[in-house]
Amino acid sequence: MNTMTAARPAPTHNAAKHALSRTATIRSVPSFEGSESSPDSKRSAFASSINSTASAVSAMEGNQHDKAHSASRLKQDLGNETVMPSRWNSNGVRTIEPSLPHDTSIVSEEADNGHWDSTIGKAGLGKTGRVINKLVSDNDALKRDIQIERLRAEEAKQAAKLVEDKMERMMNEYEGRLLEANVTKTLLARKERQVESLTAAVELEKRKTQAAQNSERSWKKELDKVKSDSTLRVDEATNYAQLMEGRYNAISSHWRDHGEEVKRTVTKLRGDIDTIVGERKLDDDKITTLRDLCEQQDNNIKELRREKEEIAHLFEEYKKMQEDDLRDIKTNARQRQEEQEKQLEEAREALHKLKWALNVKQNVKGAQ
Repeated sequence: MNTMTAARPAPTHNAAKHALSRTATIRSVPSFEGSESSPDSKRSAFASSINSTASAVSAMEGNQHDKAHSASRLKQDLGNETVMPSRWNSNGVRTIEPSLPHDTSIVSEEADNGHWDSTIGKAGLGKTGRVINKLVSDNDALKRDIQIERLRAEEAKQAAKLVEDKMERMMNEYEGRLLEANVTKTLLARKERQVESLTAAVELEKRKTQAAQNSERSWKKELDKVKSDSTLRVDEATNYAQLMEGRYNAISSHWRDHGEEVKRTVTKLRGDIDTIVGERKLDDDKITTLRDLCEQQDNNIKELRREKEEIAHLFEEYKKMQEDDLRDIKTNARQRQEEQEKQLEEAREALHKLKWALNVKQNVKGAQ
């Protein structure tokens, strides 16, 4: 059935291309005596082939009816087929050359003058017999080629399976490294949260320092106000004392007789002066207390500034250390990612090469 299916008619151009592509797989057969251009040599060349075919047919008489039906079908197919001219070389290798369609009256004439065989149709059909023999040999060669290609396909499947196992291992390694990168990212986020907490502490210290500076300014304003008030009161007391002294002198000069009254007035004025002096001393004590308080606040502010500078210095060192760690982590992550991408690219390239080689072996005949 494979031989009869292969012998069905096809377009002349496609048959020529098919004959050219199949010349490399045609098996070498013994050359026949005489020139192929002579019809007598053609008939004598295939006499032995026809006799052997007839003996094989006689051994299978039980299937003559089916084979006669197949032979008649082959005759109808070959009657419509354009026979490709062939040439026998001196070394016994037959090659088929493409040619333009020609008149099939010779084939039909040979078919009318011969007798039918139960296996291959008409025994005297020279070119048709050669075509059938060629198709049978090509069918056997194709079967062997198919078996070889199946073995090659199995080998390619095994190689592809090995590549898939390697890809799976590489994917597992990539997932492990990705998990490690996620852990590193988590640690980095924790460090960033620590930096944020330290930044919040620094901001709190800044607000405390600002509040202390505002308090210092308010105390300085209050001290200046007390100083100005005390100076004003001292000036007023001095002026009042001078005024009283002038009055006392005037009274003493004009009212010498009123000594007791003057004494009482002087005593009263002295008491007032003593009171004013006492108030001044109290103001001086207050000023001293305010000065001590201001010095204490100034020391506190200096201490806070020193602590602020230390905290800022520590924060800068910590920030620099974190930035260096972050830069190293990013550099390592980038290098790992580049290595992983390079390995994946190499694996893809190897897989593509294997696929290409498999396709070449499947599509190109005789490729190793």
